[in-house]
Amino acid sequence: MPELRIQIPDALDAKIEAAMPEYLDRKGFLCLLIDQALDTPVTLGVQSAAGTPSTSISSSIPKSINSKNKKEGRKRQEYPEAFEAFWKGYQQFPEKASKQSKPLAFTAWEEACQLHPTDELQRAVDRQLEIQQQELRSARGFTVAMPDCFRWLRDECFVALLETHAPARREGDWI
Repeated sequence: MPELRIQIPDALDAKIEAAMPEYLDRKGFLCLLIDQALDTPVTLGVQSAAGTPSTSISSSIPKSINSKNKKEGRKRQEYPEAFEAFWKGYQQFPEKASKQSKPLAFTAWEEACQLHPTDELQRAVDRQLEIQQQELRSARGFTVAMPDCFRWLRDECFVALLETHAPARREGDWI
């Protein structure tokens, strides 16, 4: 790979240092600027104010590079108290998917609440937690991991936990 040496004037050097994000070193930042400059159309040989052809590339440093600007527009979403209680209960599962998406779970929870009252959803979470803990305490010591909360709601996995019937027993059945 050919080597390219660039001499940077002191005034420009100070601007580079001020705009360089913390996560990049000097070489990486300059490479990023050069890549961006090469992706933008450049006209060489345009007459400058002094009347000589210009071969320089001027580029303003994009704000998207600065990591400090990324978090300014975010606002924390507020959730209803019933959902927070449901979410807290779901997060208590000892075996569950490691990646849990609260915003997606909230959307699925709202859709599930159109068909089932919130207390039923909470009861289903409590019942599933009880089942999972029983399975872990059993001689087998194994339980199936819970999926991401939004999938559990979207796929209506909780519906079977809401059923209250017990199987009928006949005489002579083993317990």
